Formats: sequence, structure tokens, C-alpha cells
Amino acid sequence: MEQAGGGPLAGVRVLDFTRYQQGPYATSLLADLGAEVLKVEPRLNGELGRQMEGGTEGFSPYFETYNRGKRSITLDIRSPEAHEIVEQLLPRIDVLAENFRPGVMDRLGYGYEALRPLNPRLIYASASAFGPRGPERERPGYDHIAQAVSGLMVEQAGGPGNEPPQPALPGAADEISAMLFALGIVSALFARQQTGEGQLVEVSLFGSMLAFQGRQLMRYLRTGKQGRARWRRSPTYSHYRCADGWVAIAAVDPKMWPRLCRALDRPDLEHDPRFAGPWDRDRNAAELEALLEEIFAARPVAEWLERLIVEDVPCGPVNDYRAVERSEQALANGYLTTVEHPNLGTLRTAGIPIHLSGTPPPPLRPAPELGMDTESVLLDLGYDWPQIEALRRAEVI
Repeated sequence: MEQAGGGPLAGVRVLDFTRYQQGPYATSLLADLGAEVLKVEPRLNGELGRQMEGGTEGFSPYFETYNRGKRSITLDIRSPEAHEIVEQLLPRIDVLAENFRPGVMDRLGYGYEALRPLNPRLIYASASAFGPRGPERERPGYDHIAQAVSGLMVEQAGGPGNEPPQPALPGAADEISAMLFALGIVSALFARQQTGEGQLVEVSLFGSMLAFQGRQLMRYLRTGKQGRARWRRSPTYSHYRCADGWVAIAAVDPKMWPRLCRALDRPDLEHDPRFAGPWDRDRNAAELEALLEEIFAARPVAEWLERLIVEDVPCGPVNDYRAVERSEQALANGYLTTVEHPNLGTLRTAGIPIHLSGTPPPPLRPAPELGMDTESVLLDLGYDWPQIEALRRAEVI
């Protein structure tokens, strides 16, 4: 296996059995930071993510986003020959990542207990829907299911009794779990530096969504109450329709209330007994919201932003993606960038949001073509061309 150059994870080698979004996004984060990630895919059509959101030109934003920077090898992982290939790769890798249902990798012969003796330093990273234990451990599950069973949809809708349940952005559970998956892997790599030993890392969609809602769950577990009386969190921590769009404000600190009043050209509100203190504004939230709705509607977004910024009130326009695309702030920080694809040309994409001064991540690379690294990996393992052709004829690769 070739070593990826640059980045804080340079030299870390990952054998990636993951599929769809939860696992692939986690390993793409590792690739972004310099790890070499070798993605294992089915022989004929590759990982199912390649068919998600695909267009006529073969462009899948789904696959490109969650698999950028990786290499690709095709294997029929059920074949004995594939087992031999994986066993030869194992001493060369640091991390094996998978997100099958619990038990699947064991049945295929690639479980943690089976592989650990072959590489005691191996970080075996396993992601699932519901977690590795409990009565639902082997049930299938995806992002939408995790948002449902974790209580998120009810919380998004405002609490029990409000209809319909409201999911968050599609993929929210997958991506939050992926970030925790990547964090677990990096933590295990750090621990290995201290102990010299690998370990098993486990995360789940369900557990990740409960952690994501930690504050709301703690409130419920203490009070028995879920949801909120109004759709706004607070009159001064919300968004309002203006004459030509929407503006968001976050005047959550009490010291910002006088600033907001000045920006609104309503200094009289600062000492209005209905709104003078935080508890006053909370008790009279409906009145204050109605008043702010009327005030904001009178001027355009640009004017409100100018006035709010002068007073140092946290604020911003409510952007669509067209506005995000033109954001000077996003471009200045590399939050939007480009990647060169061998077949699709220049692709614009979200960049790496982590900046490291001493070990910056390497330049972004596109997702791999199916099986493009199969032959080079096998040659590196010592296979010759007749053996590789025999594996192809036997439909192993």
C-alpha cells in the first residue's frame, strides 16, 4: 500500500469496508486528514453509494462527498481467496472500519476476534444502527430511522402531540455518527501510541443521536417535559422576515439587549417593564415577537445587517445555497473549494473545516473509480500478473 503524503494522519492506513454514509463519511474525514484509505467494494457495481443521486454523466454527489481521497479495490469478500488477500493486508494496516449489522463481519470471517491475532495493533472500528448490544442490535437501520427512534423528530416538531414529526436535514444522524466514529478511531490511535495495543471502537446511529440531544434529554429526564411552547427558542434568538428576505439574530447575552434596541431604533424598549430583563422577555415572549416581526418587516435585510453589525449584535442573513456559493467568508477559509476529477473535470465542493498550522491536510482528491487500485494493491502484496488474471477469472476481483 502506498503512503499518503501530508496531513496529521499521514502514514495511517485504513482498510475500509463501510457502505452508504455513516461509515464512508467517517473514513473520508480520515482521508481528508492524510490517512491512506483503501475502500473494499463489490466486484460488479461497487458500493451502493455509487448509485445514489447519480446522473447521466456518472456524477454522484453522494459518492463523491463520502469517498473522496480514497483508493478502491474490488473483492468478493465471501470467497476464500479474498480472505487470503485481507489476511495479507492486515499486518500493513492500522484501522479496519465497517458498518454492517452486528454479527455480519463475524459470519464472513472478518470479525474482531478472528482478525485481532493477526495484528494486535489493529484498531477495529465498527459502526451500527442501534449499537452492539441489546435486543435490537441486529436490526437494520438508516439515518431516518435513527432520527425517529431517538426522539429527534418529536423534539424538532415542538414536543409530543405536535404533528407531524419533523426530521432534521437528511443525513444528520449519519454525519453526526460519522464524526463520532472518526473521533473514536483517532482516540484509539492516540491510545495505541501509549499502550502499543489496538482495540475495538464501536459507535451507532442511535447512540450518536442521543448524545447529540444530550441537553434536551437531560431536561426531560429531570423534569419529564419535552418540547417548547413556541417555535422560537427566544424572541431575541431567532430569525425574522424583512422587507426582502430574512435575518437571524442571536442576542442571547443580556448585555446585547440595549444594543439590539439601538439597532432597531427603538431605545424605548430597553427599559420597557415588559422586556427590561431576561425573565421579562421570556414571560412576555409573544408580545415581543409580534413587535419584532413588525419592526423587521419595515426594512430590507442589508439595512438591518448594517445596523446590527454597528451595534455588535450577532446576526446574519438567512442564506440559500446560491448565497453560500458567493460567500467571501467561505472562500477565504477554504470552506468551499475545488477538486480535480479525472473524468468529471473540476468539481466544487465543501472543503476541510479543520485548520492545522503545523500539519495541514493534503490537497483534496476525488473519490476513486471502481477498482482502480485493485491491481496495484495486489502487486504490492506480491501477486504476479498471472495470479491477478486468475483471480479475475474466478470473479474474486
